[in-house]
Amino acid sequence: MRKCVLALTVVIVVLFTASCGGGAPAASNGEAPELLRAVPSDALSVGVFSRLEKGLPEMVDSNSVLFNLDYGKLSRARAAVALCNVGSLAPLLVIEAGKAGADTLDAAAAVIAAADSLKISSSLVTLQSRNALLLSPSATVITVCGRHLAAETSILDAPDFGGVVDALTGSDAIIYRNSGASKLLDSGLCSVARKDLAAFLKDACEWTVVSREKVSCVQPVSEKYFCNFLSSIEEAPSKLAAFYPSGAEFIADLPVASVAGFRKSYEAWRDARVELEQYRKAIGALTRKTGKDPLAWEKELGVKEVVYVAAPGYRINMLRVSKQQTSEGVTANPYTGFVSALYGGLFNAADSCVIRTGNWIVSGERYVLDTLSFGAVKPEAWPAKTKAVADMPGRRINYAKDNITIWHSNR
Repeated sequence: MRKCVLALTVVIVVLFTASCGGGAPAASNGEAPELLRAVPSDALSVGVFSRLEKGLPEMVDSNSVLFNLDYGKLSRARAAVALCNVGSLAPLLVIEAGKAGADTLDAAAAVIAAADSLKISSSLVTLQSRNALLLSPSATVITVCGRHLAAETSILDAPDFGGVVDALTGSDAIIYRNSGASKLLDSGLCSVARKDLAAFLKDACEWTVVSREKVSCVQPVSEKYFCNFLSSIEEAPSKLAAFYPSGAEFIADLPVASVAGFRKSYEAWRDARVELEQYRKAIGALTRKTGKDPLAWEKELGVKEVVYVAAPGYRINMLRVSKQQTSEGVTANPYTGFVSALYGGLFNAADSCVIRTGNWIVSGERYVLDTLSFGAVKPEAWPAKTKAVADMPGRRINYAKDNITIWHSNR
């Protein structure tokens, strides 16, 4: 699969503890695209597109033999493009080929003949009211499709897929099955390993839907899902734009409206994931080691914003606190490990040293803090209030009060 598609999923799921935020879905058109009836129920991802020529480059690697096929008129037909797990990921094209029973199959016949010459497997099927041409480089995928069609099952029958249908608006959309993350993710993001992203994603939500620059996450109502945790906290002011660090290539920003409210929601989430005891043990170990309770430290500081920053060569954690800090230059950090213990595994920067300036406390390694500058770069269109932000050069995902939006610098 194209890494540009995968990168979007990674950014979504990496929000703070390698997570996913869930916003209210847009108004649904109330109907599932008919072409989804030909997609096997265990497909890991599927895009629905108004034209095949739009969907093919979004979902299929440019080296695929599918790009060597002349689709003729069908390049402008509605299509679903799925990624199926048959030991490895294999693409499936489901292309609308006219109304059922109508004499509109000449274009499909030409594509089938061309596909055969390229050793691309194909099948022409009838759905409810439409013919559909199925194409895949994998004969196994076409065989699996046939079995599902014969059993009258499809991805529409997958658990919680009704919520996916509710999130669709009739526009082009890409749907990801979160439990398939280990197959869908090619790599990690900055210092977050692929295996850690994949493991967390399974409990972040069940499905992620990207449509019209909006992101919707679908899951049962359960506190174990991280998107439900984000839904439970308040949005709050972000002041990072005025203190943006130099050279940043990935930023996760989590404003805190209320320390007490955040801590209550965070501990409920860890409890639902059967991790509360582990979390409390880590807090207790740091208390014994340093003589300072991290929870009391957080409360005394009045934490207002938690930020993780990554770039080639450095990782740092940043805290915005309620009181102005005395600037002392780079000093040894007496509270190493506190940020990670309090806010999750993403905040894993080596934090042997700390610098305090203004309302910010920045922790990292000495050589990093000696060279970083803050506030020289002014990010474009930074949100004044938010629940969470994931920022990369030219692209940002903002989880606001009512929804998740994707911002591009070139729009």
